Amino acid sequence: MAWSRQGLCIGTLYAVVLAAATWVSGRPALAQQTQAPGTTDALATHAIAYADCMSQARRAPEKALTIANRWEREGGDEGARHCRAVALMNTGAYAEAARQLESLAATTNRPGKRLKGELLAQAGQAWLIAGRTESALSAQTRALALVGPELELLLDRAITLASAGAYWKAIDDLNDAIDQDSRHAGALVLRATAWRKLKNLDLARDDIERAIAVSPDRADALLERGNIRSLRGDKGGAVADWEAVIAGHPTSPAADAARENLEKLKVN
Repeated sequence: MAWSRQGLCIGTLYAVVLAAATWVSGRPALAQQTQAPGTTDALATHAIAYADCMSQARRAPEKALTIANRWEREGGDEGARHCRAVALMNTGAYAEAARQLESLAATTNRPGKRLKGELLAQAGQAWLIAGRTESALSAQTRALALVGPELELLLDRAITLASAGAYWKAIDDLNDAIDQDSRHAGALVLRATAWRKLKNLDLARDDIERAIAVSPDRADALLERGNIRSLRGDKGGAVADWEAVIAGHPTSPAADAARENLEKLKVN
């Protein structure tokens, strides 16, 4: 699934999500709760097991599935279930991972709304990578209802909305995110892309220049500026940006998109 218009390739949406989600380094809620000060020896042991399982889920997910299933049989409970879902995600079983994350969010005994919201946020990312945008949007909207308009959750939902072509709604979420952090380069790049899709190249240019001012070497920002420059008739500027992406980030999805754009220019 790619965002593209008039022959421009900006890279797969899935790559954007994967780049933003290192499972689950950004949202280790179960580990945080088990490692709180004053825990019992049993909880400390549980926390160590959880950390070990999650490490395997990122490095050797097939092995982690075996560890998580055995740990659940031995009483690992929610930590084991979460580790299994993350391992499934990293094996490419995105839809099944999303289902298990949503199940855990619905059945967790942990108090408070934050853990449920974080699990739903992870489920939303997994649904989106699986190509299930409606399921992703549902999970992300429920997560926002639980924890409030947190910036990263707003970005997640904006990506989902944009992938479904709902660019104005995506911009609403991105506006809220940028209100929280006016120098968030990722949010500015995403909003620039949405403006480009809506054919408002002036606002797209303003946002992408703001993003590059914050992060001059950012691959997706340079790629997007090249796209915008090309549509504005600045072929030389577009080529310079795409070549900079390839030179600075040669193995990235953005570089693949830049190479495709350069090939299209040669053909045309």
